[in-house]
Amino acid sequence: MLRQGTPAPDFESADALRAHYRALQTRMWAPRVVRPRPEDCRTRALAEAQREREQRENEARAQAAFEARAEMDALVFQVLDPEQMAREPKRIITRVAEAFGFTYADIVGPRQLAPLVLARWAAIAAVRDAHPDWPLQRLGRAFGGRDHTTIRHAILKMQRIGIPQPPAGGASA
Repeated sequence: MLRQGTPAPDFESADALRAHYRALQTRMWAPRVVRPRPEDCRTRALAEAQREREQRENEARAQAAFEARAEMDALVFQVLDPEQMAREPKRIITRVAEAFGFTYADIVGPRQLAPLVLARWAAIAAVRDAHPDWPLQRLGRAFGGRDHTTIRHAILKMQRIGIPQPPAGGASA
């Protein structure tokens, strides 16, 4: 790099010019080592303390929300009769899922393994038996937001092949 008032270097050969150019390129494009200043370390420590405090606050908020939800569930159990609670779609889906060896999240989730699809169809049949007046759109929402045509396809398949039964030996996942 030329500074003002310094003469340009003379090179004896083209190879010397290329070597000089390569050295300049290496210096210009080499990664620079930047050492943190003490105030940067203090700022980093403050940022970490802030993150930890926010994480504690989020955990406390989540715990409070969980406790409030549990309290609300307890009130609901006092108000609703057991028969009505048994007809709740989430409980029906959970019971069918457990009978097939899956979880509620598996049944309403996107996976399409053959045993899981059969369990999902059985759950659709059980919820439809409990709520025969529900339209297919509402059944689809109960099963993770599925389209009503997916529910209709499951019902038509079950009319042809029958409602899937849980395996005799227990879980299959």
